[in-house]
Amino acid sequence: MKKISAILIAFCLTIAWAQGQTFKPSANPEKLFQELRKTSQEVNSIQAAFTEEKFLAVLKEPEHSSGNFYYKKNDKMRWEQKSPVKYVILINGDRLRVQEAGKEKSVGQAGRMVAQIKELMIGLVNGDFQQNKAFSQSAMESADQYMVVLTPVNRRLKNIYSKITMVFPKSTMHLKELSFYEKGGDKSVMKFQNEKFNQPIDDNLFINL
Repeated sequence: MKKISAILIAFCLTIAWAQGQTFKPSANPEKLFQELRKTSQEVNSIQAAFTEEKFLAVLKEPEHSSGNFYYKKNDKMRWEQKSPVKYVILINGDRLRVQEAGKEKSVGQAGRMVAQIKELMIGLVNGDFQQNKAFSQSAMESADQYMVVLTPVNRRLKNIYSKITMVFPKSTMHLKELSFYEKGGDKSVMKFQNEKFNQPIDDNLFINL
């Protein structure tokens, strides 16, 4: 459970990439959320590479990792870290599986928290985060980007995160950066590259670790 949370915190009002960007409250947040809903409804699948920087209070320099990400509507997701070590989070319907260094880890005892994390991960991708009552939402914007800030109101999630932020280029409205801020001060910034939308994806990717 700790490792799953670390990937999430590890898998933005102020983030490394957004420094230099001037964000201000969105003039029309409802219009932004409507556009995000429309864009997400048009997406049936996503394939992308990702890079991740983990900023930990105990380390002077951030940790770096990279891998591939897959999503298939409505509830299939594969988060596959390839470097520096292999780590896979697999979601298929109601089931969540985790593999670390080639060995599957048990998540069965985590219960409700695992269900909340699974719902959160899928919701961040498919736009359902807007219906997630575990968070309050606010919208920011710069000249060419939108930022959505999710602040947890759910007690369990408040114990893990102080906020989650998402950055969307205005030109595409597709998620480009996802940042998790831990209550203790650590944060993780994930950036997506080489995205492919609505291309065929082998279902075995969501079955086999």
